[in-house]
Amino acid sequence: MQCRICAASEVTEIGQVEYYSGFSWSVFDCLTCGCRFTKHDESIYNWLHSKPASIYGLYRDLADKCQDLFHQGDLSGLKRELSKGAKYKFVIDALEQRPRSASLLEVGCGRGCLTSYFILAGCKILGTDVSPEAISGARAAFGDHFFSADSMAIQDRAPYDAIYHVGTIGCVSDPLRLTRDLLKLLKPGGQLLFNAPNADACWFRGQLWIDAAPPPDLVTLFRRGFWRMHFAETADVTEEVEMCPADQALKIRLRSAFGRRWQSPKPLPLDASADAYQHGRPENHNGQNRVWHLFESGSLKIGRAIHLSRLAPKRPAPFGLFVKITKK
Repeated sequence: MQCRICAASEVTEIGQVEYYSGFSWSVFDCLTCGCRFTKHDESIYNWLHSKPASIYGLYRDLADKCQDLFHQGDLSGLKRELSKGAKYKFVIDALEQRPRSASLLEVGCGRGCLTSYFILAGCKILGTDVSPEAISGARAAFGDHFFSADSMAIQDRAPYDAIYHVGTIGCVSDPLRLTRDLLKLLKPGGQLLFNAPNADACWFRGQLWIDAAPPPDLVTLFRRGFWRMHFAETADVTEEVEMCPADQALKIRLRSAFGRRWQSPKPLPLDASADAYQHGRPENHNGQNRVWHLFESGSLKIGRAIHLSRLAPKRPAPFGLFVKITKK
């Protein structure tokens, strides 16, 4: 067994997870690069985009909101809507400092939500995705700025001043190869921006995966320092970690203090998962969990009332490993 990310042989299987019915997959830790990973299914991404009731249905809702603001010409409103997500705000804040003449490329653009902001701002931008379903939706909503991942338009418009992707790097089969390929498309001094799922956000004892984005969609978790280790010789690399809100940090602290273990999730149908994630995944309903839930809810209310949550140790957010790689 080799690590799917760095090809090292020091790999340990730590267990199996089944977030979705019929997708019980082994989880591995690489002792060399620090990544946690499962297998990669090349077909799953477009399949999720094609099912309105799948978890990707949440992106359809965001795309509808962005489309309305886009056609109203409401750039500030579009920024406010997108900036509710830290991964989008990270990219917007970084690229707003660049001139409107800068050449931009978004990889894994999905239905074009974030791309739409830069289109409306008058930037020279190209959005690309491996999903034909996503590209079709993006073009219908925001115009002919979108191409499939194998399109010659990507090479024809290179080199770029900046390339970015959000929520993508943890879903691809070969994250290092993708990053090297994208750096080749940048001008000297150009910048690659992205967020990566953080393995250190497996907060609880025995936790195998971050619950907010499970396999078969998300298949790799990274640790801070991974990108610097692999690219510091050829680029300037910065990695910043977003921290959880105070209430969530207090909840994590309570569970850790009382020795609560992470519990395997109750599997959901993959093609009917959007509603469950919109309203919170169902928990395993046994008597012990109900008692704990009441205790935890009461403790959080008291913590908020007396501002105790501010004293809880900070914890990394699941998707808040923000990476900037500047090509030398």
